[in-house]
Amino acid sequence: MITFTLALVTGLGRRAAYYVAVVLAVVGALWIAVRQGRQAGEARYAIRRVEARIRSLQSSKEIRHEVQNMERSDLQRRLARWMRD
Repeated sequence: MITFTLALVTGLGRRAAYYVAVVLAVVGALWIAVRQGRQAGEARYAIRRVEARIRSLQSSKEIRHEVQNMERSDLQRRLARWMRD
């Protein structure tokens, strides 16, 4: 009887250890996938933010160059129109 009980408990222990190992492996794989996805998302967001900053700086440079090369009468006319609006 003791031998039968010991065999039953040992078999259940091995199965339980196997199932726990499988569950831990799946949870670990999911955690790694989520972590890598989050890092990739943060990297994409940082790249988009830098690209937007570059576009903003280029636009500012073009506008500044346009204003500096504009004739004074055109500049005053545009300023007056801008102040009216």
